[in-house]
Amino acid sequence: MLILSVTATAMLFFSKGTPVKGYEPAESAEYYAQDLEALLTEIETELLPRLDGAEGVELTLSDGVIRVAGPKDALHTVRLALIHYFDEDLFEFTEVPE
Repeated sequence: MLILSVTATAMLFFSKGTPVKGYEPAESAEYYAQDLEALLTEIETELLPRLDGAEGVELTLSDGVIRVAGPKDALHTVRLALIHYFDEDLFEFTEVPE
């Protein structure tokens, strides 16, 4: 499992493509920074369903950030995709035991 995670991470960092093939956010990153509810909806309905390895990750909007919680491997996968498309400061990531 560790080898799979390392390989996926390396592919995301070194590939010239995007983490989710064919995905482009409906609005700009600046727009979503101003409307976190719209960002949460975009992630839940458009991004996560296309992202392999995102099972078990939960998102909530609280105190001006989107909290992302999940098992280590899934959280890592989701984090890489989110910070590729959106400002990392909009999120708080928390690992939960499987």
